[in-house]
Amino acid sequence: MAGEDLDLLRSIADIADLYAQHEIFARYHRRQAHNTRIRQLWDLKAFATFCLEAGVRTTGVALQADIATLTQALFLEASTWRFVTAGLIQLFLSWMERQGYAIDTMNVRLSTLKRYCRLAADAGVLSQEELYRISRVQGYRHKEGRHIDRQRPITRRGAKKAEPNPLTEEQVAWLKRCHDPNTPQGRRARVILCLLLDLGLRVGELVALQVKDVQLSRGLLRFYREKVDREQTHRLSADCLQALRAYLPDVAGERYLFPGYKGRHISTRLVEYLLKDLGDQLGIDHLSPHDCRHYWATYHASHQRNLAQLQQAGGWNSPAMVLRYYVASEIANEGLLP
Repeated sequence: MAGEDLDLLRSIADIADLYAQHEIFARYHRRQAHNTRIRQLWDLKAFATFCLEAGVRTTGVALQADIATLTQALFLEASTWRFVTAGLIQLFLSWMERQGYAIDTMNVRLSTLKRYCRLAADAGVLSQEELYRISRVQGYRHKEGRHIDRQRPITRRGAKKAEPNPLTEEQVAWLKRCHDPNTPQGRRARVILCLLLDLGLRVGELVALQVKDVQLSRGLLRFYREKVDREQTHRLSADCLQALRAYLPDVAGERYLFPGYKGRHISTRLVEYLLKDLGDQLGIDHLSPHDCRHYWATYHASHQRNLAQLQQAGGWNSPAMVLRYYVASEIANEGLLP
């Protein structure tokens, strides 16, 4: 074979390798839910922040990059991962400890880095020896996390709470009825609170509801749970029915139950602001939509509901998640005595 032919074959092979490297990441992203991709971008942004603060010499398009550029390169290009080692990931864990990130957050971010390192190894960017060393980097067990939290001055970074805010039934009743029923805003707020507290919806599921999802004559709500890729039908509570009957005329002709600008639905941020403002009135710090979901799970668990039924109704993939949402009673054996 002539030298020119060999050079051509090598060029074709190089192009094929580059395409395969890019396609491995692209194929992985196509299989992931939108929320998973967003969460991984945040994980990679934290890693990019650490790398640039530490002066780590990155490679390829990420050389001398800013945080946004390096994050994008880590997310899209397998070749960017050439500089990553097990030792660097260990240093990243130590950096997150000092920054005050929650133990669960640190474990999730370690899992994300390991996943992308495996993809980079499949693309031929990382060696199998380095991948093995990276796989040996251990996360934190909960008991270890408690020891770490006791020894570091900062144990929580960001607005997310370490523990949910418990709600009493009196507070819940006030939340459902504190809005002016004579205004569209008040009627909308009451529907939002009733759906969150009585059905345990996730805030993303709530804002995505469409008017057609409400079957008022049958007292049913059908909606899609993106997190578990499942459609469910829930029976509406008496409070939900009453609130919806008053509210639905306000959104006649609309697509979304809670319409926003330009034909879209309202943002989750708007619902979060609503809950925070109401929490301030109750003296509850950073009341959130997720606190309503915790209340829903706790209420039904404390009323001796079937665990498997709660798992199905809450849209969880395992019974362990039901227990994670349950807020323990102040008296541990409340309701268990004859």
